[in-house]
Amino acid sequence: MRPVVRLQPAPAIDLPDRLQVSSAGKVVWVDVQDYVIDTILSEISPVDETVDIAARLFELQAIVSRTYAASHMGRHRDEGFDVCDSTHCQLYQPARRRTSRFAALATAAAQRTRSQVLIYDARPIEALFHADCGGATAAADAVWGGMPVPYLRHAIDELPEPTHRPWRASATAAQVRAALNDDARTAVGRTLQSIVIASRDASGRAAGLSVRGERSYTVRGDVLRAVLNRALGDRALLSTRFTIDRQGANYVFAGTGFGHGVGLCQRGAATRIRRGDSPTDVLLTYYQGARLSTTAAHQ
Repeated sequence: MRPVVRLQPAPAIDLPDRLQVSSAGKVVWVDVQDYVIDTILSEISPVDETVDIAARLFELQAIVSRTYAASHMGRHRDEGFDVCDSTHCQLYQPARRRTSRFAALATAAAQRTRSQVLIYDARPIEALFHADCGGATAAADAVWGGMPVPYLRHAIDELPEPTHRPWRASATAAQVRAALNDDARTAVGRTLQSIVIASRDASGRAAGLSVRGERSYTVRGDVLRAVLNRALGDRALLSTRFTIDRQGANYVFAGTGFGHGVGLCQRGAATRIRRGDSPTDVLLTYYQGARLSTTAAHQ
C-alpha cells in the first residue's frame, strides 16, 4: 500500500458569503453554506451506506462543492449570475433539504468542513467530479483539449472489482445516422458506412472517432457522445470509455464508467471511504498535488 500523504494547510482564500444561482429559471442570492448543503444533497444519495460512511461521503463532497463554487464564481456573469443549477455547473435542488432523509447528515458535514477548499498554486482548483471513472480517470486536456492541468490527470483507479460497472447500449444504424444529422458538427448525409475509434487517450477513452458516410470526418469522443445522447437519451452512452461493434443493422456500444472521467470519481471515492480512507486522503488521490485551505469569509 502506498504511504498516506495528507493535504497540507495553506493560506486562506477569499470566497464571498453569498453567490447568485440560476435556480428553476430564477436568479437568487444563496448563502454559500446553504449552497453547499443543497448541492451535496443533489449530487449524492448514499442510500445503502451506514451513517458513518454517509457522513464522510458528505464531508468529501462538501469540500468539492465549496471548492467548485470558489473557482467558478462568475461563470455565468454575462447572463447575470454566478452558477447554474444543472450539471453544467453543479446540481442545485434546494427542495431536497426538506425531502431528503439525509438532510441532517449533509448539514452537519457542511458545518464540519466549513470554510475548507482545495487549492493548487494558491488558487481554488477546478474541482471537477463525475459518477464513475470506469477504472481510470482522464486528463482534462485529453478530454477537452487545452493545456494540461497538473491536478486533473490520468490515473488508474486501483480498486477491486466490481467497483466500476460495465454498461451496454445499442441503436439501429438509421437511429445513429439521424442523430448525427441533427448536429452540424456530425452531419453525415444520406449514408452511414462506419464509425471506428481512431484514437484513445491514456485512460482508454475514445479520443477521436472516424465517421464514414456521404460526408466523412473525425470527431472528438465527447462530441459524439453528446450528439448521440441528445437523440437516444442522456443515459445511452454513459461515458466515452467504450468499444463500437456493428452487428447487422445495429451499432452496439459497450463500456465502463459514467461521466467525463476527469477529477474525482464518486464511485471510487465511496469504495475508498468504506475501506477506511479519510475524506482528505481520497481528495488527494483524485486531485494530486492539491492542498487544503480555508476561505477568509468564515475564519
